[in-house]
Amino acid sequence: MVTRIFSWLAGLTLVLVFMVIISPDLFRGYVFSEDRRSSGRRVYETYCIGCHGQTGLGDGEASIFLNPKPRNFVNGQFKFFYFGEAGPLPSDDSLKITIRNGIQGAAMPAFPLLTDQEIRDVTTYLKSLREGGWVEPAPVQAAGVVIEGTTPSEIFANAGCNACHQLDQQGAVGGIGPNLTQVGSRLSVDQIKESIINPTAVTAAECPGGPCPQGVMPQYFKDRLTPEQIDTLANYLAEQK
Repeated sequence: MVTRIFSWLAGLTLVLVFMVIISPDLFRGYVFSEDRRSSGRRVYETYCIGCHGQTGLGDGEASIFLNPKPRNFVNGQFKFFYFGEAGPLPSDDSLKITIRNGIQGAAMPAFPLLTDQEIRDVTTYLKSLREGGWVEPAPVQAAGVVIEGTTPSEIFANAGCNACHQLDQQGAVGGIGPNLTQVGSRLSVDQIKESIINPTAVTAAECPGGPCPQGVMPQYFKDRLTPEQIDTLANYLAEQK
């Protein structure tokens, strides 16, 4: 009898050790009735900490195996601006797109199973890690200037299309929006032009990270591109078949 009790206690001890050391989140969920971490911190420590590190410096345990290195949220440089922000920091909407869809060609994966609220919460949390506080970028209207360029390649690059779209002819590998390599076989010139001028009219069904989120396409091109630039770009894309 004593032996059985001892064996049972030993087994329980091993289970508790596993829960505490191997899976602390599981331990908190079953043993404690209250998790004092914010929702954003909980999401960060569950999915992000392994690469981005405890304090957001981009020095997580997996970072030594990665090139390019994970983003340093504390004082590092941000690269992905999907709505024409002036920088140097992205808008919440740009951060949410990066988290939701990941970055093609990098170790940053997509997180399609996170809820919209979890995405909002972890966005708020990683902004709190910024050294000196997070400075919100200027609104697009304040930052916006007419996009320069006369050739299709210049317009495509200067408008930032290559950050979101793959287009083999331009060497663009953006993994956020639909692949444009053969867009002319799917859409007419007028349809492409409409998608530039009024992106909310039709949202593509599939993006590299899953279903395309509503509003992922910037809304300002009709104001920042001239009619001639829009025609040039739309005709060029319509030729990609």
